[in-house]
Amino acid sequence: MKKRITTSIYLVSLVFTALLTQPVQAGKFKCWTNSEGVKECGSFVPPEYSQQRIETRNNSGRVIEIKERAKTKEELAEIARLEELKKIEEAKRAEQKKKDDILLKTFTRERDINMLRDSKVSVIEGIITVTKSNNKALGKKLKKLQKRAANVERRGKKPPKALVDEINSIQRQIARNKASIKEKRAEQAEIREKYSKTLERFRYLKSEKKKK
Repeated sequence: MKKRITTSIYLVSLVFTALLTQPVQAGKFKCWTNSEGVKECGSFVPPEYSQQRIETRNNSGRVIEIKERAKTKEELAEIARLEELKKIEEAKRAEQKKKDDILLKTFTRERDINMLRDSKVSVIEGIITVTKSNNKALGKKLKKLQKRAANVERRGKKPPKALVDEINSIQRQIARNKASIKEKRAEQAEIREKYSKTLERFRYLKSEKKKK
């Protein structure tokens, strides 16, 4: 306890010493913390402490102004980073609001969303049906050509180059058609997923609108 009282008296004496050794102008003085962690006061701040937190007090000792400590490069960089993140988030919210406004203007009922989804899926399904039909016809033609080539080989001869080329061409076309069908199925899945999210967002916006 004695040690604490002694320390306090020592700090107070340092403050008053600083006040007495520097002329105070217009009833104001400034206080700062030195490199040893001791608060000092006077009419002007030493250059080495000018970037520290500085309090301006009146002649009764009341704080009338505070100049906060200057921020470090790291702190300034962090502030800039957070500001950039804030701008990005604000841009995202603005973009989402724009999309929401378009969504509500485009559709008035859930049924409208489902009908548009089904329409797009149906168009692709038509393309798939035609492609499958083409492959079926190509498959029949391929079998006939392969049969002709096999008959030639059974006679101990080599099938004509034109026949072989036609067989290879049809096989490639069938393979391309199968790949196209696979892509169209994936496209249908993407449409269903997209409109599922659209419907979910539409329901949310409608429910929020009712709350207001």
